[in-house]
Amino acid sequence: MKKVAVLGSTGSIGTQTLDVIAYRKDLFSVHSLVAYSNADKLADQCAEFAPAYSGLIKENPDCITEAVKGADIAVVATRGITALDTVLYCLDNGIDVALANKETLICGGKLIKERLAASKARLYPVDSEHCAIWQCLNGQKPVSLLLTASGGAFYDADGDSLKSMSAKDALKHPNWNMGSKITIDSATLMNKAFEVLEASVLFDVSVKDIEVVVHRQSIVHSMVRYADGSVIAQMAVPDMRLPILYALTGGQHVRGCVSQLSFDKLLTLTFQHPDLNRFPCLTLPYMIDGKGDLLPTVLCASDEVCVDAYMNGRIMFDDFYKIISQAVEHFVGILPSVQTSENIRQTEKIVKEYTKSLIYEVLC
Repeated sequence: MKKVAVLGSTGSIGTQTLDVIAYRKDLFSVHSLVAYSNADKLADQCAEFAPAYSGLIKENPDCITEAVKGADIAVVATRGITALDTVLYCLDNGIDVALANKETLICGGKLIKERLAASKARLYPVDSEHCAIWQCLNGQKPVSLLLTASGGAFYDADGDSLKSMSAKDALKHPNWNMGSKITIDSATLMNKAFEVLEASVLFDVSVKDIEVVVHRQSIVHSMVRYADGSVIAQMAVPDMRLPILYALTGGQHVRGCVSQLSFDKLLTLTFQHPDLNRFPCLTLPYMIDGKGDLLPTVLCASDEVCVDAYMNGRIMFDDFYKIISQAVEHFVGILPSVQTSENIRQTEKIVKEYTKSLIYEVLC
């Protein structure tokens, strides 16, 4: 019986994690629940799962680290870099991490890899794409990784109509049930840009050896290319409870609550190169490659501000790349060279302020 700490329990990944735990009570129990500010939903979860500890980050930022003490594994589904120090604490104290938070790994990749190397704990990816690659690698050395992308809500729209697409439209993802931030990022393909950076850290592969393939059906979750010409793919219905379960078990295929893929109902599977002219945010990981360990934090911080502005009608869809790439160009060469928790937090702060100034210029 694994004791599970769920950080970000009231969000999309958090609630689906609790679905998995409820379905496999023979394998998992809820050790602790932490949310950012949704007190009512947290209270309902506590009534159902009776955790030993619960807390709200907005009221007590330290609760996120307190929550993992005594746990066997922590599901990290918080937003931003809130959980970075908690992830490092887990690794220092032998607590496994099921990571569903992109920013933590993107911004603190070097720190996390250093702690992992000296730790008995393991870090398991919860993203469906990285979980798929994990399964396909099976200890082998790849030629390249192929990340599949759904394309989001707007991939079939023409370039002119993209400019007028609203956040309300972007939130209508055709395949996945996700939180609002990641759904907006899926529409701009910024989410896939982040996943390229994640994959580079997780699997120790250069971003130059990571390909993105648009696969609208979200059945093939990612693939791995080998030197002999083989390509190994992982397929399943698009349901985040599958990679959550796989991470919680440490990489075991056990009975879960996800339906089997039915091939008699499977129609055409399509694959195509991403259109970088319409979705240029996907070029950003390659733009920053080798130019500084804190530039991934620039991408994360600038994008977070842009998503908030877009959802509040202050910028247009085609402003994302203009603003984020300008922030990258501004900060190249002027950030600290050493990746520390403090440097990451300070970089995030100044990048957010700079991005807000760029948005003000757009509005004016």
